[in-house]
Amino acid sequence: MVGKGRANFPMAVFRSSLILILALQTISCERVTHPSLAPFAQYEMKSFEASKKALHARFFGATTIQIDDGETAIMIDGFFSRPGLAQLLFTNIEPDHARIVAALKRGNISRLAAVLVSHSHYDHAMDSAIVADRTNAVLIGSHSTVNIGRGYKEWSPERIHVPESNETLPLGTFEVQFFESPHSLDFPYPGQINHPLLTPSPVSSYKEGGNYSFLLRHVVGNILVHPSANYKPALYKNVTANVVFLSIGLLGKQPESFAREYWREVVRTTGAKIVIPIHWDDLSRPLDKPLLPMPYLVDDFGAAMDILLRMADEDGVTVQFMPLFDAIDLLKTD
Repeated sequence: MVGKGRANFPMAVFRSSLILILALQTISCERVTHPSLAPFAQYEMKSFEASKKALHARFFGATTIQIDDGETAIMIDGFFSRPGLAQLLFTNIEPDHARIVAALKRGNISRLAAVLVSHSHYDHAMDSAIVADRTNAVLIGSHSTVNIGRGYKEWSPERIHVPESNETLPLGTFEVQFFESPHSLDFPYPGQINHPLLTPSPVSSYKEGGNYSFLLRHVVGNILVHPSANYKPALYKNVTANVVFLSIGLLGKQPESFAREYWREVVRTTGAKIVIPIHWDDLSRPLDKPLLPMPYLVDDFGAAMDILLRMADEDGVTVQFMPLFDAIDLLKTD
């Protein structure tokens, strides 16, 4: 059983919405098409001088996060190409090597233990194989993610892994537990990728392929990365986390009752006291521009944040946004 919100909308509606957003962006300014982050500036975390005794994280938009302790580094998803709306609508897409290299360099990332891929939509998995290859990491994800990887190159068995549900895998100084969690509601391109995916390909070729969330256990504290705004009752019944990276993508389009159950199942159940929203930004903007929330036509960012902050206040939880690229100490809240 998964969370019950509104039903998936038809693909034609999804495509029409993207075309309308593109048209509005062409004839108007971003202040018209996108919500502002200004009302939430007080919630941005501060960067810091890295210490080996801390759990560090860097944020690269969407659900791309690098987490390390100064010894072992792990990346979630690794999506840097961020093709524009015109590319998504009218052309085939492929990884942008220049953007990938620039983002890794700006984040000072040269070596990773693993790239953990939540699911195989383009905004999570398109760049994952290249990132894993460049950083000598293990590529970990679903069979669909593996087929994206195999479309890029042949992998030795020790460099690629499909985890079982609830499997725990040691990765350097971390232990990572994998949970099969449901994708957010109202999403396009369900199904599996059953053959190696060669690029360039249509965005529709990047099918979901099943979704994971990740619990990173460390001697300093536990981090839960929940990359899609949906829930499975009791999935985290025996899980404790200090920090939750919580997807709020499309949450603003759901009823408040859904959002409250989502919070209860992912945040309250785990006892987390720090929540970091992810998957809230416009995926079509490159990382050399400031992040903006998803366009009004796609999501209601303000509504999602309103309910999130009210629930956090009720439970004594700190909500903070991560800055782009800069290292932060995950267990500091000021």
